[in-house]
Amino acid sequence: MATVAQTIEQFNTEYPNQVDDALKVTWLRKCEQMLINEIYIQHEHDLEDESKLKLSVSGSTLVITRAGTFADHISNFDMDTELLVPEPYDDLYLHYLAQRVAYNTNDKTRYNTAATMYNNALLTYQQYFNRTYKAITPSKKLFDHNNL
Repeated sequence: MATVAQTIEQFNTEYPNQVDDALKVTWLRKCEQMLINEIYIQHEHDLEDESKLKLSVSGSTLVITRAGTFADHISNFDMDTELLVPEPYDDLYLHYLAQRVAYNTNDKTRYNTAATMYNNALLTYQQYFNRTYKAITPSKKLFDHNNL
């Protein structure tokens, strides 16, 4: 799994830019928070306490184990933090950074291209994750017309 530093280094190599790396760390933290809120905590896992999960990659398999919390992952987010999305889906981070850089430099053409690429990468990863892990389903009693 790639770290924040490795991702920023790859991004700077592929997309030369003048944006400070500290700002890119902030952007990647926001991206991780979105992924946690929109994907990870919306699925059931083998563990009883979802607040104590650590995602890692073994080969090309996403492994969920006990260790820290998602909140710890975000609060301790720095250059050495391992990002949650495994290969081959991790290009979404590069597209997210490209989108943010283009937005900040007011380059609408590059922003639209990067946003499209990011959205496609995110959708592909969401589809993979949805196929791999069961989504949390709301209680059917919430929708029982007898309770209304």
